[in-house]
Amino acid sequence: MRRQALPSSQKNVKRKPSQPNVPSYGVLEQLLREFAAALLPRGMTPKLFGELSRSAFVHAAAERSKLRNGRVNQSRVAAQTGLSRADVKRLLHRSGPESLIDQSPVQRVLSGWCRDRLFTDRTGNAKRLRISLRNRGFRHLVEKYAGDIPYRAVLDELNNMGAVTVSAQYVQMRRSEITRRKNDFSFLAPLSAPLTDALRIVSAPISRAAPLIQRLDLPVATEVELAIVKDRCIERATSMIDGLRNSMTENVTLPRSRRNAAYSFAITVLLAEKHTAIPRR
Repeated sequence: MRRQALPSSQKNVKRKPSQPNVPSYGVLEQLLREFAAALLPRGMTPKLFGELSRSAFVHAAAERSKLRNGRVNQSRVAAQTGLSRADVKRLLHRSGPESLIDQSPVQRVLSGWCRDRLFTDRTGNAKRLRISLRNRGFRHLVEKYAGDIPYRAVLDELNNMGAVTVSAQYVQMRRSEITRRKNDFSFLAPLSAPLTDALRIVSAPISRAAPLIQRLDLPVATEVELAIVKDRCIERATSMIDGLRNSMTENVTLPRSRRNAAYSFAITVLLAEKHTAIPRR
């Protein structure tokens, strides 16, 4: 069969090589910024967060890489995560979260201030320190525990945290609620189950995810209207949950015993108050 000649306009056309889709990280980065804003005042550092993240990815990949005998194929985990097999083995066999402790410079300063005999009194309490003194003063404390970070920057951060009281040339540690909350991430506990549910929903096919997540944003003009809307939404949400609980438990289709329930269905209501910044004219 004779091959048909191509038109002259198509003879010298060069085909562009197919390029892989460029990933978009905008939504994920915004979500991580919100996490960072909540975790940073609690003492979380990028290094520790990165280690926790690596551990989470390794364990997630391990669940997908189990052999028939139940053992984990560490080479497959390394291939999925991009980590070395040595790192995979270390993260799979670490003792627990305590082995990942990594303090920020500010935390190291506070710890040294409470434990180092140079900066504590006879009763073991943190001394009041002269700020710029290089021998047993606050500057000495920072140089010993915060490395090359200027002592003024550390002092400003401690002051912003409410962890110290500054008067004249002296600084005194405060036993404030803010310092007691350091490294305490239990505040995330109420968020754990709803966030896990939401991630599993959006990871499912779109046909399943679309109707299961509903959002209503109610704009209001004044603080008085905001208070009214907030109270009404709380009242309606509570009534809805109570009504569902009562009507579903009375339904004969539900099992009487929930010990061996194979499935469950969760309903979460999140009421969030937002303050939108008004642009200046």
